[in-house]
Amino acid sequence: MTAVSSVSSCMHWIRGCIIILLLTILDQGSKSLVLAQLKDHPDISLIPGVLQLRYLENRGMAFGLFEGKIPVFVILCLLFFGVFIYVYARIPKNRYYLPLSVTALVMVSGALGNFIDRVCRGYVVDFIYFSLIDFPVFNIADMYVVCSGILLVMLVCFRYKNDEDYDFLRIKRISIMEILNYQVSDGQSGIRIDRYLSEMNEELSRSYIQKLLKEQKITVNGSAVKANYKVQEGDEISVAVPDIKEPDILPEDIPLDILYEDDDVLIVNKPKGMVVHPSAGHTSGTLVNAIMFHCKDNLSGINGVLRPGIVHRIDKDTTGALLVCKNDNAHRNLAEQLKEHSIRRRYRAIVAGVLKEDEGTIEGPIGQPSVDRKKWLSL
Repeated sequence: MTAVSSVSSCMHWIRGCIIILLLTILDQGSKSLVLAQLKDHPDISLIPGVLQLRYLENRGMAFGLFEGKIPVFVILCLLFFGVFIYVYARIPKNRYYLPLSVTALVMVSGALGNFIDRVCRGYVVDFIYFSLIDFPVFNIADMYVVCSGILLVMLVCFRYKNDEDYDFLRIKRISIMEILNYQVSDGQSGIRIDRYLSEMNEELSRSYIQKLLKEQKITVNGSAVKANYKVQEGDEISVAVPDIKEPDILPEDIPLDILYEDDDVLIVNKPKGMVVHPSAGHTSGTLVNAIMFHCKDNLSGINGVLRPGIVHRIDKDTTGALLVCKNDNAHRNLAEQLKEHSIRRRYRAIVAGVLKEDEGTIEGPIGQPSVDRKKWLSL
């Protein structure tokens, strides 16, 4: 956890505690006032025939359940507080989840107010009575719990409707990391750490090393460093490489027109109409889904994610050969060759009409519109 995230988390808890404290003070203050002014006194009518103040000692839970069983109350409240701490700690600290955070704080404030009553007095002080409908007498803490409960139901039904909204509650799988250790020898001083590590381990690409540096999974002499750090003789470098994560791509038994295959690469003749990568609107039936089924566990783990190592793409309506890498070394080498244009690619196009020239070059800028960025314009 970085210093910035630590401060943000700390402020998140401080604000939450302040809100709980203020709401609890309001609840306990009202009960103290009722004890002083209303106990052993007649009811006070606020709205005749509708609302009045009536002193009542509730020695049970809602509607008098488990009356007199304080240990049961304590155990249930402690369990509730434990669940609250777990959930509140995991709620993302952004505007989207702010209503959920506030709802949780109001609910726990109500539970805490009545918990204090039961532990300190042996009963809960109730004093608000709707005589119009003869509703059970309640207090401000009860209002916190009921209102936050209703709000929680509304949020679940209308705001947080997707399963992805609750990903923060899921227990993350413990990541098993491989620890690689290096010691900088004489003659290696003065070069960037990302370059040094990529030269020491061909399985780690420079971009992946930079990603690990940002995540502080690489340390020098026990401390995290930036990508521009230059190694010095005697430096002890530790690299924590996370295990490969399974992707959210479902393997599909789709026939492939395989032109060539060995232990390192696979060359597939992609047909017209097939999308290469899964995307919005194309979550299945893609070439990647087919390759996941064909290659199974024999796939590249570039960038720490188990996926077919496709180093280039072909448009949906284009037919042609597509390179697929089965391991990181092949992926990295072919990507570099494509970048340097040392791989020669040929395209065939069917045109209509009569061309004036037998050969030539078609040049023109290609831009992306600002309104609909999913469409490409040829200007």
